[in-house]
Amino acid sequence: MKNKKALKRIIVISISVILIIAIGYTSVYNVGTNTGENIIGTITSPVQKIFYNIGRIFSNSYESILEIYKVREENEQLKNRVYELTNENRILQDIVENQEYLKNEYKMRQMIEHDYEKAQIISRDPNNWFYKFTIDKGTKNGVKIDDIIVHAAEIEEDLVVIGLVGKVIDVGSNWAKVITIVDINSSLSFRNIKNNSSGILNGQIDNTINGYTFSKDDDIRVGDALVTSGLGEIYTQNLYIGRVSALQRDEGLTINIEVEPVVNFEEIHSVYVLKIDR
Repeated sequence: MKNKKALKRIIVISISVILIIAIGYTSVYNVGTNTGENIIGTITSPVQKIFYNIGRIFSNSYESILEIYKVREENEQLKNRVYELTNENRILQDIVENQEYLKNEYKMRQMIEHDYEKAQIISRDPNNWFYKFTIDKGTKNGVKIDDIIVHAAEIEEDLVVIGLVGKVIDVGSNWAKVITIVDINSSLSFRNIKNNSSGILNGQIDNTINGYTFSKDDDIRVGDALVTSGLGEIYTQNLYIGRVSALQRDEGLTINIEVEPVVNFEEIHSVYVLKIDR
C-alpha cells in the first residue's frame, strides 16, 4: 500500500513538474497553445464573450448617461446666456428710449412759456387706468388745482410738441390728482391748425376723444392737427391735442369728429405741470 501511495505521489509530482516546465517553455519561447489550452478556451470563450458584451453595454450606457448630463448642462448654460442677453437688450433699449425721451423733453422745455414742475406718476386709478392718476408734486412745489399737465410728444422726426395730458383736480402737500383729456368728464375747446376752425371735444369711455365743430361748413378732414384754442378758463392756447381720425357729416349744424390723442396715456410715467397764474 505504501509503495502504491508513494508511486502515486511520484506520478502527480512528475506531471506537475512537466506542466510547469511546459507552461514556462511556452511563455518564454512563445510556443502555440496546446490541446489542453484549446479545450479550456473552447469552454470559456462563450462565457467570456457574454461578460465582454455585458461590460461593453454597461460602458456604453455609462457614457450615454454622461453625455445626457453634459447636454443638459450645456442647454442650461445656453438658457442662462439667452436670458442674460435678453435682459441686456432690454436695458439697452430702455436707455435708447430714455435718451430719445430726454431729448424730446429738452425741446419741449424750450417752448414752454410758463413756470413748470416735472413730476412722476406714482399711482393710477384702478377703475380708470388711463383717465386719472396721481403725481408726486403738490402745494409745497407750487402746484394747485387746474394747473395744466403736459408731456413731450414727437409728431414727426425731430418735430416735438407740447402734448396735452389733462389738469390737476385735487392737491395735497406732496401729491396731486390729475384727470386726463380722455376722461368722460373732460371737456375742452380746440382749434384746427390748418384753417383755425374750432369746436368742442369730450373724453370717451373707450380711451378716445370725440367732439364736433361749431359749423357744418368747416373744412375739417381726417389727419388735421388740433390744438387748444385758449377759450375758457383752464387750458391755454396752442397745446397739441391730436389728429382727426374720423368724421361724420350729418344734417345738423355741426360735424362730428373723433380725435386720436398725441399722448400715449398707457406709456407715460412722468409729466410736466404748467403752473398757470390766473
